[in-house]
Amino acid sequence: MSKIEMLNNVAHADVKVNLDRKPELGDDVMFCMTYPFEFRLVLSHYPILVYRDRDGNTTFPVALFGFEEGENLFLTESRWNARYIPIMVQRQPFSIGTQQIKGSSDKQQVITFNPDHPRISKVEGEPLFNEQGVYTPYLEQVVKMLESIDTGNQQNQLLVDALNKYDLLEESTIAITLKDGTNYELVGFSTIADDKFESLSAEALKDLNDQKLLLPITMIMASMSNLGNLVDIRDENLG
Repeated sequence: MSKIEMLNNVAHADVKVNLDRKPELGDDVMFCMTYPFEFRLVLSHYPILVYRDRDGNTTFPVALFGFEEGENLFLTESRWNARYIPIMVQRQPFSIGTQQIKGSSDKQQVITFNPDHPRISKVEGEPLFNEQGVYTPYLEQVVKMLESIDTGNQQNQLLVDALNKYDLLEESTIAITLKDGTNYELVGFSTIADDKFESLSAEALKDLNDQKLLLPITMIMASMSNLGNLVDIRDENLG
């Protein structure tokens, strides 16, 4: 189990974060969670699918990077070859935690991180605090990302609830065939059922639009054209 610490400017004054994009730094991921507020940027590169985590009994949208565990087709030897990297990748190794407020039953949100994450260093990378113990511009950016993620989790719940309410999710096995004849089957992912979406009543469409979900749903549908781009990248890698 990962060790998680609450960030503070005394114990972690000399901590730095390596921002390179490499497999050994944790970027070799097949997919990651994504959020409606970033769908417009995500769909410029990645298919957006809906994933059901049966262990955690949760359902959420994801950006797909590869066809098998540990494969990220956008990683080269020195960079992540896309104009946009989803926020759940960018925020590593930080997350939001909670702390009990002294003398109160209330809790407050705090920044936490995994000190054993491969990005953490005391030698190279972006510092978190300046000499006065104040947040650096990089850490300020991390705070904004974590705040966005907190809001995004609420958006995702609304989105998934609406998709279930109108029975728009279609769980299916996505078959991929490469030019060398290799076959992949993506299991556990769902897409938006085109026929069910097209059959939505005016009342249902208004409901989705009023919740600001109609656009995100159509962006999920539009992003599926990127599945072919991933196949092309994989075929190019085969030579």
